[in-house]
Amino acid sequence: MTQCQVIALPPQLTRIDATSRADHSYLEPADCCEYLAQYRVGRGDADDLRRLVLDFKCRPALAARSPACARRKRQAAAIIVSALRRSLTRGAVESATWVPVPPSRAIGDPDYDDRLRQALAAAFGGYDLDLRLLLTQTQSMAPDHNARIRSGADWLYRRLQVDVAALRIRPLRSRIVLFDDLLVSGKHYQCCRRRLREQLPHSPISGCFIARRLLPLRWRAAPRTQRADYAK
Repeated sequence: MTQCQVIALPPQLTRIDATSRADHSYLEPADCCEYLAQYRVGRGDADDLRRLVLDFKCRPALAARSPACARRKRQAAAIIVSALRRSLTRGAVESATWVPVPPSRAIGDPDYDDRLRQALAAAFGGYDLDLRLLLTQTQSMAPDHNARIRSGADWLYRRLQVDVAALRIRPLRSRIVLFDDLLVSGKHYQCCRRRLREQLPHSPISGCFIARRLLPLRWRAAPRTQRADYAK
């Protein structure tokens, strides 16, 4: 039995507050972000959760070559879908427009992975779900969790674009939720939020994550306002 078969995600979301925000250097006090589970860097008991997220992130090309990887990806997705369904009421789901954070690969790339869209569609099947791919990347890039040097926020921001046609296809719901699998620094969330804010200056935008990473106190980065690479 693989690790992702036995891990259980919490049945409810937890909001990032003043005590947990320091783990995510790009988040601001006004940001409203929630997550299902968390793990601490360097803790052995985090292995199951990290494996779950990594299995979920498995590249499509790798899953196509390896039946074992494909099976673990499906198992991880099933666990995440079940947890999302339990953690959100129908009213909470239907009051929002759900926007997956774009993957590291651009549409058309062999490794483009729409796992976030699929997870939301499966989790909230039967609901009046407003799920839209409002954001895309104009070019592929190495995933941060595999890159030797992580991309800067300004570099990432310039490669994001809003699909105006998807934006205008019908009225938006009362709020927008950016959905991603892992909250690390908060860089991707902030860049996506900024792009959407240019088109939707008055729409409330929040974040929903499968998991977040906790840092030991000595590893915590400088606050966002001190980051030279932040896209202002």
